[in-house]
Amino acid sequence: MPKPTPTVSAAGKADVQATPALGPPKPGGSVAWAAEADPGALDPYAANGLSIWGDLTYQSLVMFDDSMKLVPCLAEAWKVSDDRLTWTFKLRQGVTFHDGSEFEAEDVAFWFERTKAPGSGSPFRGSFGPIVKVTPKGKYEVEFALGAPHAPFLATLASLRGSAIVPHRWMQSAGARARTSAMGSGPFRIAEYVPGSQIRYVRHREYWEKGLPYVDEVRLLILPDEGQRVEALRSGRVTYATIGPTVAQQVRRELTVLSAAGPGQVVTVFNTRRKPFDDVRVRQAISLVVDRPAAIQQATGGEGRLTGPVPIGLGEWASPPESLPYRKDLATAKHLLNEAGYADGFEAAIKAPQDHLVLLRTATLLAEQVQALGISLRVEPVERAAFVAAVEANDFDLHMHRIGFLPDPDSYLSPYAAQGRAPGSRSLAWWENARYDELVEQGRAVMDPGVRKLLYDEAAGIVMHEAPLIWWFTENTIEAVHASVKGYRQSFTGRRLGLKKVWLGGPTP
Repeated sequence: MPKPTPTVSAAGKADVQATPALGPPKPGGSVAWAAEADPGALDPYAANGLSIWGDLTYQSLVMFDDSMKLVPCLAEAWKVSDDRLTWTFKLRQGVTFHDGSEFEAEDVAFWFERTKAPGSGSPFRGSFGPIVKVTPKGKYEVEFALGAPHAPFLATLASLRGSAIVPHRWMQSAGARARTSAMGSGPFRIAEYVPGSQIRYVRHREYWEKGLPYVDEVRLLILPDEGQRVEALRSGRVTYATIGPTVAQQVRRELTVLSAAGPGQVVTVFNTRRKPFDDVRVRQAISLVVDRPAAIQQATGGEGRLTGPVPIGLGEWASPPESLPYRKDLATAKHLLNEAGYADGFEAAIKAPQDHLVLLRTATLLAEQVQALGISLRVEPVERAAFVAAVEANDFDLHMHRIGFLPDPDSYLSPYAAQGRAPGSRSLAWWENARYDELVEQGRAVMDPGVRKLLYDEAAGIVMHEAPLIWWFTENTIEAVHASVKGYRQSFTGRRLGLKKVWLGGPTP
């Protein structure tokens, strides 16, 4: 199965950053971390479901390691049939849920039944569409029957978006309590949840990864405002927080600042069903005048990386930045516009959510850069709900868009395909290309990672050439920690998986 590896930066170091470590891990102690938002619900099948903090409490059959490699979790091994339609998982024995019950095959079957139930309201049901049936084969083995070969299957489970396994007896009786209490098998159990204020985690002493976690308690303080998080960091109220690039420069002398390629892709979407953007030459012309490195500096303070359709944090699946077909060529751009019948330019508008500073800055920069082609591009900041409604109604010329973490290259490439998507969905830019659709569909069905890589590389080349979108950059994930925190590693997923391997030590000399 696919085994993505971490990308390597220009300095030759793996692009996954860790806090300095001194000596062997020391168990015990308590840490206070800042959270950017209240999860709103602890139910792992709800839209938020603890979101980026879910890995502390919940687990699935498979998980990602620090390098985005798929590794065993609640299943210790698996095999797939020759026709790629049947997956058999050998479950890990001796796993204990936070309520003291033992993990078994019935819990996996219950997960599937609950997820597919019409009344569940799970926003992730579509992700598990390829699964037809889940059948326990004894207490410690379970069989998944798929309707068609599906290469992203394991990565979808590892993403922990609706794939968490919970004790079925507890969930059957929990009712509304599932929104305010949690019961998983992860390294920490939730001891207290005060909405809008904090979540207190304590060490799951029966956790199956022996010796983990190191700390006894994690207090998660909900601090949505960056200024609040910085003040809490400086006062010692918390020992960790995510920060922006401006603040990162201010606190580097006080704190350990970690920065690595994140999953957040900033893109501009053309409405290819609206003139003049239905003409590939117009889209190509605009793509030839944009200055991506300048956008990284102006929109993120240099805390970003060039990206193609698959972000570099997904390792070998991505196109290396140096191979991306980006160049500035004003003469060719003007020639293409002239061929398309727009030698004198045109007027258009670009919508951007008014509460997203990076997207607004990038839209403004695009408006400045296309002036060289005689194009007058009006930036329209729009309230979030109205922005979403306009995009869904196809009421835009161009709009800014941010793509978050996705677990598999298929997840990044399929939104641009016209075929093979969930019923009722559409291509992100209303763009269609038969060869592209064919490549993405083949890549979804092939298990060999080398063959998938070749298919996806060709597909990425096609979509970048026809430019239904402008891929600008990915935003770096920037995190600040106190010197007393040891062993923390950043994750491309945006989750805080590294918390289970954090320990407390003396200040760094």
